[in-house]
Amino acid sequence: MSDYPHKSHDEFFKASFGQLEIARDYLEQLLPREVHQSLDLSQLKRVNGSWVTPELEEYFSDVVYHCPIKEGKRQVWASFLLEHKSAPETFPHLQLLRYLVETWQEQRKQKQTLTPIIPIVVYHGVWKWHKRDLSSYFGKDLPPSLLPYLPRFDYILTNVRALSDEQILELKQGLLINALLMLKHIWEPQFVLEHPELIFIHLEPQNQQVSDFVVSLLAYLFKNTEIERETINRFIKHLPDNLNHNVMSTYDMIKAEGIEQGIEQGIEQGAELKEREVIKNLWSFQEFSLEKIALLSGASLERVIEILSAHLQAEGLNEAVAAQTLEAYQAKFV
Repeated sequence: MSDYPHKSHDEFFKASFGQLEIARDYLEQLLPREVHQSLDLSQLKRVNGSWVTPELEEYFSDVVYHCPIKEGKRQVWASFLLEHKSAPETFPHLQLLRYLVETWQEQRKQKQTLTPIIPIVVYHGVWKWHKRDLSSYFGKDLPPSLLPYLPRFDYILTNVRALSDEQILELKQGLLINALLMLKHIWEPQFVLEHPELIFIHLEPQNQQVSDFVVSLLAYLFKNTEIERETINRFIKHLPDNLNHNVMSTYDMIKAEGIEQGIEQGIEQGAELKEREVIKNLWSFQEFSLEKIALLSGASLERVIEILSAHLQAEGLNEAVAAQTLEAYQAKFV
């Protein structure tokens, strides 16, 4: 199911943060206090449609809400952006600036009042995200006199993997807890299979909304790992009785979808093998940054990291050490 991850992250993100309850719980608990206190979240509403252009879809999914500022008539947009990549973007402000400008341009086309936008990046990749000021992009020796001529804006970052399970569980009881736990541990499917009581904590499918959310959790898991039916049967035994009736039907649905996709993937395997060899050969020189390897091979940076991580693991490194090796290698070129 190698083509699933990007799409499955997108699907799960929108199925979870697209729910008003989850979005409001996030904004109430994870926004900076001074921002939260200036917004009237009781009137939070979702903005229909996506403002991510095809060029930015590789990087982001977006779920947009608006609410009024307290003691005023102005509206503020809170744009949740899921960072797709397993490796953090080196220059996130540039992608975010495109997103902001294109959104405002669309508002102008629609003859709407321009609204302030709070960009919220939800990142759950394996590598560390080093948040920095936009001015640092231009080097350490930039004269202070030039700073007024640079764009000045910030974004809110939620690095899900940097949150401990205990921190997540301390949040107000609700579906946000389950969404964050699954996003955090999706790269460790064996952990999810062995700790369903954690991932599915507090879930009581008393209504259709919760039942649908449980199916979204299961589909997200099954699309990101290869699981045999015997493993699923053991997994079911550890789930609460009120949840396990959804498991097999969801599993069978994903397997059938995977078979259909596998036929299409077979046609592409020849090209993929060639791509892997080119990337591994460029890596063997130890002279090119990962971005340069991506440029020379014609692959995305995410694809380069995926292939090299698999290559290092095939040589005996575990996933965490492989990620650290690539991160240390990349640091030489910064």
